[in-house]
Amino acid sequence: MEPALTHNPKADRPLIRNFVEQFYTAARQNEIIGPIFETALKDHWDEHIQTLTDFWMTVLYGERSFKGNPFLAHRKLSALEDGHFDIWLDIFHTTAKTELHPALAEKAIDKSQRIASSLRQGLFFNPAS
Repeated sequence: MEPALTHNPKADRPLIRNFVEQFYTAARQNEIIGPIFETALKDHWDEHIQTLTDFWMTVLYGERSFKGNPFLAHRKLSALEDGHFDIWLDIFHTTAKTELHPALAEKAIDKSQRIASSLRQGLFFNPAS
């Protein structure tokens, strides 16, 4: 059954939270990126889910609930490698297609690709190579 989409941030917030929870459930099970999340977040998963729900509400709905700096958060992850973003994107795309209305999934996937590209450039770009 296709998830209902209201285009109303208050009504759709539970949908986005469920999407974020499902994504991180899958990401945590990945043998490559799962340990990076577990090391970084330890016992702070509930807080992280709330923060990322706020992030995706801001990205997808323009709701100004996210307060943070994704670049700085990712910069602190010493184990993070450029190729990890491909794994992240694959899990994200699969989860979006499964958990979100097709139009919202398409928007989320487009935004995720732009965000990953931006983070990759900021974290791993080396003009000398």
